[in-house]
Amino acid sequence: QPPVDETHAIVVGYGRIGKVVCSLLKAHGITYIAADHDPSGVARDRREGHAVYFGDASDLRFLEKCGLRKATGVIITIHSQPVIDKVVDGVRAIRPDVLIVSRAGDADHARHLYAIGATDAVPETIEASLQLSEAALVGLGIATGPAIASVHEKRDEFRRALQQAARAVGREDSHSVKPKTHK
Repeated sequence: QPPVDETHAIVVGYGRIGKVVCSLLKAHGITYIAADHDPSGVARDRREGHAVYFGDASDLRFLEKCGLRKATGVIITIHSQPVIDKVVDGVRAIRPDVLIVSRAGDADHARHLYAIGATDAVPETIEASLQLSEAALVGLGIATGPAIASVHEKRDEFRRALQQAARAVGREDSHSVKPKTHK
């Protein structure tokens, strides 16, 4: 069972996007509990020292065990739209006051999430994990400037990793590869 003796954020989903969100929360000193429903992934991540717990976040009893009543925010990073909707509905029913930042499949899904009570909904794009992290950090009380700076630093980390991967496969022009930016 997750330790819930202090205020914290709950991160639903500990895949690629959830891990980015958690790393930025940690970098800013925000305590969190991560939850995922993939037993083998949770076992692997726990062996690697990550504080992630196995369970179904669409089950309100599990969210209660994750400390929903003390949570400062719920950040939903999973991709299943029906499950996302169920989590938002359930969280909002118990905690009408809590920050809910959620990944959305597309603009239509984002509009739907706003309608059912999400505080912020981020449609899937290349930038989804960065936008989600920024909204969570600001919503959880980090000043806008440092939050944006962290997101830019994380974006640079991704860029460097992509360039290194390109070089590793023999692309000699990888230094000229520039990621697209969206305004």
